[in-house]
Amino acid sequence: MTPKTLAAMIDCSRNGVMKPEKVKEFALIIKNMGYNALMLYTEDTYEVENEPYFGHMRGRYTIAEMREMDAYCCSIGIELIPCIQVLAHLGHIPRWEEYWAHMDCQDVLLVGDERNYRLIDNMLSTISKCFTTKRIHIGMDEAFYLGTGRYLQQNGYRDRLQIFVEHLNRVKQLTDRYGFQPMMWSDMFFRLASEDKKMPPEILRQVPEGVELVYWDYSPKEQKHYDENIAAHKQFQNNKTAYAGAVWTCTGYAPNLRLSLDAADAAMRSVRENGIETVLVTMWGDDGKDCSYFAGLSGLFAAAQMAKGNFDRQDIAEKFQKMFGYGFEEFMNLELANITAEEESHRHNPSKYLLFNDPLLGLFDYTVHSELKSRYAAAAKVLKASVNGRQYDYLFDFQEKLVTLLTRKCDLGLRLRKAYQAGQKHILRQILQEEFPPMAQEVRAVYEAYRTVWYTENKSIGFELQEMRFGALMLRNENCARLLQNYLDGVIPKVEELEEQQLPGHYGMEGKAETFNSYLQTISANADAF
Repeated sequence: MTPKTLAAMIDCSRNGVMKPEKVKEFALIIKNMGYNALMLYTEDTYEVENEPYFGHMRGRYTIAEMREMDAYCCSIGIELIPCIQVLAHLGHIPRWEEYWAHMDCQDVLLVGDERNYRLIDNMLSTISKCFTTKRIHIGMDEAFYLGTGRYLQQNGYRDRLQIFVEHLNRVKQLTDRYGFQPMMWSDMFFRLASEDKKMPPEILRQVPEGVELVYWDYSPKEQKHYDENIAAHKQFQNNKTAYAGAVWTCTGYAPNLRLSLDAADAAMRSVRENGIETVLVTMWGDDGKDCSYFAGLSGLFAAAQMAKGNFDRQDIAEKFQKMFGYGFEEFMNLELANITAEEESHRHNPSKYLLFNDPLLGLFDYTVHSELKSRYAAAAKVLKASVNGRQYDYLFDFQEKLVTLLTRKCDLGLRLRKAYQAGQKHILRQILQEEFPPMAQEVRAVYEAYRTVWYTENKSIGFELQEMRFGALMLRNENCARLLQNYLDGVIPKVEELEEQQLPGHYGMEGKAETFNSYLQTISANADAF
């Protein structure tokens, strides 16, 4: 069965808020692909009446902007669905004293506190004035520390699944007030239940009718996995099950497109066979919204085709080229910075951790293998050939400059350490003179190209963090060069970083790509200093 609702979801909460005009452009693109809905995932990046600090200085959408986007989407036959949070993933709001008392712990609201139900009421009241649809996604996923902070102090220990369901019922009363039809992520039910995914009967009786449960799963490649999890959701006899997959834009500066396709192939077969009526294809931006969502268009297109029952990769590729004027495989090349070996098809993200891997500390040097440098050099040529006066030149230009830098930088730390430990000062001096000056120019080129990507697609607020990352990269590289020069000139007796023994971040992963999407923990083992 082909899903009745096929929605794309863009994450506008990870410091990058897509410009309203780009949301409109994106909506038209997915409409032409066969989607009939677009979700805006906004944790605190939307204006809420009576809540001036909610999303303050976060690039939030104004009420006028939400209305404008909604009107446009309605005009082209796309349902614009708000996707918010009413329990967890609200870690930005306690930045302000206004919300200190609202929190249980970390990013989780204090369940039972009337201040939070006034806050949620303000959210829903505002949204009801901005969107035509009555469907709303209320989030409620990944509330890992629910009931363990201020709630525990005030109420003592209580069953966390019971706390969760009580909060859901309070929120459902509020959505009813505004005539909303809510959906929510379903993961917390299963995280808090038994290991065999069996729901306690008393909990099942308390889950309010009419809340659609969204089962999300983004990477397994076996249909059986999805079949089993959809079956587990059938315990909720009064609640429909929806499914959310993903185009992987969430682990760095390049997408993971082969993984997206392989997972979609298995998942869409399952949802079709199991009669799932609502399917979402998410695009997340974890740890800073590094990757362009337009870089994932091939994944979005393929997912739409598969949702309709077309699993013929060749036919999908031909249809994509006809619609976009790019070869399907050509567009897939936007992931080359993440592909470090032919057999890989996973969520590895060397595009990020090798970019920020320190030349002297080398926390990720262990992932580098002997062929990586030549692979990146070949990728640079492939990507450069796609910069030829077409719509998405800016995406290919950024990726080409990124892999050009990675060609030089990926094994720089290994070469420095080898020469230093062998006492080969002439090689150190050669690297210092021949590698660091062009690397500085390449870092600047990557920054300028990425700035173009960001300001083409996103609001300005949020880029300051990316700018700090690139600025720190430039300054750190300069100081690494200065330390090496001081050592070679006899000003310092040793380079302390190169004296340290290197250990792999994960044993058994030497020479293999990793998945590590934390900028702060990539640049230093002292990240808690921030």
